[in-house]
Amino acid sequence: MRQATMLHKASTVVVACSALLSACGGDSGSSGGTAQSIDFPYPGTRYLATTETPLSATTTSGLPVTFTSNTPSTCTIGDGGSVVPVSAGECSITATQEGNAQFASALPAQQLFKILPHAQTITFASPGFQAIDGTPPPLAATADSGLAVSFASSTPDVCTVSGSTLALVSRGQCAITALQAGDVNYAAAVPVTVVFTVDDAPPPVLTFASGYQSNSSTLEGGGVGTFAGSNKDGWWCSDPNWCSSSINSDGSSFTFSYSIQPSDPNHPNADNWMGAYFGFQILAPGLTGLSSTGDTTTGVQITKQSTLRFQLAEDPVWFGTTSSNAHNADVKVSLVLGHFALKASNNNSACNVALQAVMTPSTASVQGYQLQLGSFSAFSESCGLTGLTPATELATYPIVQMKFEAATANTSASTTSPTDPSYPTAITLSGAITFQ
Repeated sequence: MRQATMLHKASTVVVACSALLSACGGDSGSSGGTAQSIDFPYPGTRYLATTETPLSATTTSGLPVTFTSNTPSTCTIGDGGSVVPVSAGECSITATQEGNAQFASALPAQQLFKILPHAQTITFASPGFQAIDGTPPPLAATADSGLAVSFASSTPDVCTVSGSTLALVSRGQCAITALQAGDVNYAAAVPVTVVFTVDDAPPPVLTFASGYQSNSSTLEGGGVGTFAGSNKDGWWCSDPNWCSSSINSDGSSFTFSYSIQPSDPNHPNADNWMGAYFGFQILAPGLTGLSSTGDTTTGVQITKQSTLRFQLAEDPVWFGTTSSNAHNADVKVSLVLGHFALKASNNNSACNVALQAVMTPSTASVQGYQLQLGSFSAFSESCGLTGLTPATELATYPIVQMKFEAATANTSASTTSPTDPSYPTAITLSGAITFQ
């Protein structure tokens, strides 16, 4: 009898517990199911005025995920679970999965990321030399956003501007800036300034190099040297299967190429990362080296010239990396001047002051470019000297050497030749290098 009573009490407890679990949703029947979870990676920053891009999230059950915007004034969800940027700000998205007969609903996952205005770039070519008694052409510039560009003169004593109409006031250097302030979708563009000469006659064209007589010399007798390396070859390339220079049959173009080959048995390296540098240098006409004891006085002396002109091409694989970052294939152009100093921070070694500008090629194929000398506003080498100004240095000392370097050598896009994988970086200069 005692045993029967105890069994009855135990059954009552089980029934009560079952009822409690059922009331709290803890039953393992059709309303529950196997647990599942959502993996919702950080989507990264998104931009206005861009194509809708899909969100990505997965569940351990394999069931599809639904996205909901918690900030519809900043972003909404489009077809196929894509993010639709609406305005600049913070976008909050929740991923949910409601479950089915087999799986219980998953805990929602949430991500918070920024919606930013789209960047834009101005293209503004210099009108070049203008005769003081002539009628200048209308100024022309475009923004890749399609928004209208405005102009302003920073030298009103030499030239003024109204709309796109340029008025010449006096002889001198005219500086015009193209601007685009942006709108609700686009951020303000970086202003572009061109400087050109207003005078009775145009300044002479100064030729730095018109072509190449060999891999190591220009037609004007200026020396040509190359440099490249990575951790995969001990930071200096001497293997012609990795780095080489060439000229075409008529000597009008020069190419230097460097291909990192991590699987090359001749250069074993177990590093699981890559870093590299790449470039070449061209000496001024008649120079085979720079003075190691004082100023180099032979070179190209700028007077009223305002623009550097050249034609350049890049390895298409390297240039292809600009699809993920527009500046992946940028080229650093340096003007090394005749100004000599002993650099105290480097054991009093011989040093020449150098100016630098960075250009962004628009295509992998040969294309003409012009860089305003005013854009060489940074010192790539000051030799430890203080109080220097780029304009004064350029007007005082000749250009004795030019350097073309990869701002970022290619370590991300590969081909299968000459070995698999190979990471190529190459620059070709075609035609003359001039200052006008």
